[in-house]
Amino acid sequence: MNIADDDIVDPSLYSDEQALHAMLTHLRQNEPVRWTQPRNYRPFWTLTKHADVMDVERRGDQFIASPRNRLQTIEEEQRVMAKTGGKPLMRTLPTMDDPDHRAYRSVTRTWFQPSSLRKLEPQLASLAREYVDRLEAAEGSIDFVKQISVWIPLRVIMMILGIPASDGELMHRLTGQLFSPHDPDTARATDGHAIAEAGAEFFRYFGDLLKERRANPREDLASVIANATVNGEAIDPHVAMSYCVSITAAGHETTAGAVAGGLHALISHPDQYRKLREQPQKVGLAVEEILRYVSPVRSFIRVAVNDCELRGQRIKAGDSLLMLYPSANRDEEVFENSQQFRVDRETNPHIAFGHGAHVCLGLLLARMEMTHFFREFVSRVDQAEFAGSTSWVKNNFLGGPKSMPVHCRFGRGATGASL
Repeated sequence: MNIADDDIVDPSLYSDEQALHAMLTHLRQNEPVRWTQPRNYRPFWTLTKHADVMDVERRGDQFIASPRNRLQTIEEEQRVMAKTGGKPLMRTLPTMDDPDHRAYRSVTRTWFQPSSLRKLEPQLASLAREYVDRLEAAEGSIDFVKQISVWIPLRVIMMILGIPASDGELMHRLTGQLFSPHDPDTARATDGHAIAEAGAEFFRYFGDLLKERRANPREDLASVIANATVNGEAIDPHVAMSYCVSITAAGHETTAGAVAGGLHALISHPDQYRKLREQPQKVGLAVEEILRYVSPVRSFIRVAVNDCELRGQRIKAGDSLLMLYPSANRDEEVFENSQQFRVDRETNPHIAFGHGAHVCLGLLLARMEMTHFFREFVSRVDQAEFAGSTSWVKNNFLGGPKSMPVHCRFGRGATGASL
């Protein structure tokens, strides 16, 4: 298989699951640590093995995030710098290293602990019922992504932050413009600074929200961020706005991709859906398998602090390393029958949420949202089928279906089991 360096960053290839995983399988087996020099991107090492991604994530003192943490074209990087006066667009947890990362992560850690999240269980269960009700009320087919999977995690994040429900469309639009600038369905109409412009609009929104919460605190996460102190000083305004953008955008985009990708996998594997209907107590295992199989976070980058060696390749200080999570999560050395989707997979050390210090802050919330939705879905839907072609996001950073017409048949079938 002839793989060009440009293929490894091609957003269109990431929208073709079959082609993507064929490429990743070849890289794992033949070039697990590959020096990659695509056109229009600064070069990097491509990592495709589970052990290597885990090692880089674990060693935060040797591999850092702040100099470069995600793929952007050289042109995009230059445009952002021109728009921001040479400063990074955002300073968020994914772009920080210790000690700042530890200090700023502690600002919201309590909100994402199990004891706090358990209080959301009634709202999550209610949302799951509401959106499965919408599926049942649909006449004919419904676009599962545009009408269901996007809105469940977005409404949860907005509820936690205290964002008015009426601003949901704005939050969704800006997230697409910020994270999927190469997809024609989400790209911003722009003067050439699309990512920076979307970020600036996000910042204006959250700047106003945080100002209001400093004056009138509420029982929401935006108030916590607005009034936080870090190392004995008031939180930096730029970091506070970045924090809100990151929680809003990443907090709903990744879970939406996992929910939609999960249903796509269940429809594509009807034997697995029947198994889950017959054994609904295994929804938790199914959620973990969905996360592994879909891997909505496609990549992150770390930068080497010192010279080192990885699988015989000499990594120099300052070199970038691209970690490809969809590949790590199908590593044949870690997962038995790694290309198969199995809802009852018992051993599943996937790293869909990352690993180490930068492991996703909201991983427990994402799992809860997915568990509530699929538990409700499996208990009520006898059969789901595609009602048209599925299209996937053209994005080498975050992924998942962007349109997926489906038709669901409700009522207790012969294989149904009560939860």
